[in-house]
Amino acid sequence: MIKNRKHGHIGLATNDVEKDAKWYTDVLGFEVIGKFKGDDGTNVYFLKNCDVVYEMYQANPALPPEVAGKIDHYSFDSTDIEADYKYCVEQGYTITTNGIEEIPQFWANGVRYFKIASPTGEQMEFCQVL
Repeated sequence: MIKNRKHGHIGLATNDVEKDAKWYTDVLGFEVIGKFKGDDGTNVYFLKNCDVVYEMYQANPALPPEVAGKIDHYSFDSTDIEADYKYCVEQGYTITTNGIEEIPQFWANGVRYFKIASPTGEQMEFCQVL
């Protein structure tokens, strides 16, 4: 079951990750709690203010300009990514990632995650920090 999960983070694709991360820290008082290199070599920031965590990353150049700067996904914490994935597949939810994906360079030991689509297309991510 995937109900009542702890909020993980909000994913935000941006046209200028460096400029936006600086604005979030300088203007809104967010703290950088993680900074990693994405697969494309650009920085990925995890920024926190109170209980809100943003994952901020450079938008894919193929995305339409109106998509950048918008929320890309809402993430929930997972303690068993395999079981969560199996449940979502069994329920017939639309998986929007290539199965369970992994980013080994995030945090100390990497992360594994997958995303499903809501009925109106929002992406909901389930992410396990390894």
